[in-house]
Amino acid sequence: MKTTKTLLLFFLFAITFTACKKDEQIAPAPSIAALEVGTSNSKIAHPGNDLHIEAEISASGIIKDVVLEIHPESGAGWNVNTTYTEGFAGLKNAEFHKHIDVPADAKVGSYHGHLKVTDQNGQVSEVEFDLQVTADPSLATATGFEVGLNTAGNDLHVEASITAPNKIAKIVLEVHGNGWEKEVTYEDAAVIGKTTYNLHKHIDVAAAPKGHYHVHLKVVDQSGKEVEFEEHFDK
Repeated sequence: MKTTKTLLLFFLFAITFTACKKDEQIAPAPSIAALEVGTSNSKIAHPGNDLHIEAEISASGIIKDVVLEIHPESGAGWNVNTTYTEGFAGLKNAEFHKHIDVPADAKVGSYHGHLKVTDQNGQVSEVEFDLQVTADPSLATATGFEVGLNTAGNDLHVEASITAPNKIAKIVLEVHGNGWEKEVTYEDAAVIGKTTYNLHKHIDVAAAPKGHYHVHLKVVDQSGKEVEFEEHFDK
């Protein structure tokens, strides 16, 4: 009788332990929400410009990596296959906010994209999107876009040569990273209505903590079209 009771207790403990262990291992698959592709979610990209892609990522199983793929619907063309770990691996929640360089010689046409998140349990979630690469010679361009931080770490130098066939309406500079953000808009007489403009600005970033930062240069023309370019710096 004593042996029987001992065996029953052992099996009960084993079943309970196995069930608890199983419950601990199960975590929902990652989720991807609020996907935005292109300016105002237009799902349009232009050769020689940046493609804005943004999404909110959640993974209770902890993010391992994020993969972005873009490929032509058919035939040869522009391809992207990039794996991101920095700023994502080890987190439960993250904002995916990237500006992808579209080569000036990118083939125009229909493309297809995939944004995939893998958690540390090997579970994968994926969202897909369609993308049109179209040529628009009337869009503003920015060449020689450079940023540089002074040795004191409080002044960010930004410069670029801007051309806008439809005339500039405004220029926006945004700096963000490490939970800090600053945006400056230029709409003065030296900017508005110009078809060419040599941007040379200094932004106070003394309050920004140490870390990696993104700098976005947005040019909006008087027809309402806007383009955006990105650079980086470390503080």
